[in-house]
Amino acid sequence: MQFEYYSILSVTREATSDEIKKAYRKKAMEVHPDRHGGDKEKEAEFKKLNEAYGVLSDPHKKAHYDRHGTMENHGQWGFGGGFQQGFDVDLGDIFSSFFGGGGFGGSGGGRRQKADIGEDIEMKLKISLEDAIHGTSRKIEFNRAATCHHCSGKWGKTEKCQTCNGQGQVKERIQTVFGIMEQARPCSACQWKWEKITEKCSYCHATGKIGEKVEKTIDIPKGIENGMTIKLRGEGNKWNDGNGDLYITFAVPENEGGLTREWSDLHYSVRVSPAEAILGVERTVELPILGKRTIDIKWGTQHGLVVVFRGEGMERLDRKGGSGNLYIHIEIDIPTKLSSDQKKLYEAILHSEGWKMKKWWIGEFFGE
Repeated sequence: MQFEYYSILSVTREATSDEIKKAYRKKAMEVHPDRHGGDKEKEAEFKKLNEAYGVLSDPHKKAHYDRHGTMENHGQWGFGGGFQQGFDVDLGDIFSSFFGGGGFGGSGGGRRQKADIGEDIEMKLKISLEDAIHGTSRKIEFNRAATCHHCSGKWGKTEKCQTCNGQGQVKERIQTVFGIMEQARPCSACQWKWEKITEKCSYCHATGKIGEKVEKTIDIPKGIENGMTIKLRGEGNKWNDGNGDLYITFAVPENEGGLTREWSDLHYSVRVSPAEAILGVERTVELPILGKRTIDIKWGTQHGLVVVFRGEGMERLDRKGGSGNLYIHIEIDIPTKLSSDQKKLYEAILHSEGWKMKKWWIGEFFGE
């Protein structure tokens, strides 16, 4: 059928090289035999797909194909002796150029190149605001999969597959319009494993993996934030070609004992009496986590004044480095009850300002 290669790749004759490549990649992922358990129909479809891509991705072949709608009688491809000479093509070379190997054919003695590495593990860890401020170490426990030490991850006792001679695949040569082509397919006896199991491991139930409980002490840096994640390389699930990683995401409260965190800054409120605010005083306050701080409250201090202790906040974990600030917010505490002596003093102040107290609420105010 003329121009069938375009139909196979589901592209038009005006498609660019990038569009052809993208279409091939999509189709190859859909029909690759490895994804269909060695299905013969998929193998045939995949051969045809590679045949189509082999032509449409080559400017010279594509030009001939666009003129004639077929590759028949295309005898001059630079081989000197015409089409009948034939040539060998490993279909895996085309596929591996997109997906990094692991499909049909390929190099390395025909073995798949994908590394068999353990999966990553994720866990959450709650810590206190104090831990985040000062930094700490914490013992953690988690479970991971590890290679079975009884069978070394091979699922049991094994021997080299005689069908493929330990290659994991077998090759076959087929005659196509291009000439003789060679393709590799999974060995039906061992399915890429290169070995055959002669006796299944009873310890891991022929899975090659066992559960492993791990206890580990980790260092938690100062300034760690809520939702921040750290990675411990190689502490994930363990497998033959390497380990996954362990990702720990931290849950950190924003407030503890009245001390509040905003990014790298810390905030705390201190209540002072009207007399302290008016006359001024030096106050030593006990802050949660941080300990004692001395505050110089000047005379005439207004409600909402902020006293700044620079560099006494959280350490920064970004490139800027350094630490945030500690902000002490001054709140004037208006009394709701007064003693007799306090009543006289406040009344004297009021009279000195030319005011008189309202009699109807005096008793309520002083608890009379």
